[in-house]
Amino acid sequence: MDEKEKVQHEHDEACDCGCETVDEDVIMLEDEDGNEIPFYHIATLEHDGKEYACLQQADDEDEPIIEIFELEEVEEDGEPYYNFLPIDDDMYQTLFKQLEEEVAAMGDDECDDPDCECHHHDDND
Repeated sequence: MDEKEKVQHEHDEACDCGCETVDEDVIMLEDEDGNEIPFYHIATLEHDGKEYACLQQADDEDEPIIEIFELEEVEEDGEPYYNFLPIDDDMYQTLFKQLEEEVAAMGDDECDDPDCECHHHDDND
């Protein structure tokens, strides 16, 4: 992924931006070759005063690919957006562990979707 990625903006019926309308839950990021890759936003974490976005690749059907980026809010032409900054492997491990702990702390009551593949559904099969 490029060091700075724009989050695709919200669309409405009057949108004339020329880009494709996609599922609201999907964030389109562009890789270094200019290919758009769809991601689901699964969590925003805070660590040492910074915010991080945890994203799961939307078109991956085998093993989920989780990417974590530092969020940097910026403004361009009066419009706010986020830059997605890469993080190093050590920070990824720290944040991934934090993500796992937060998901585990949610417990069974938080998830109503039996198809979500959460770890707690494995026990109920």
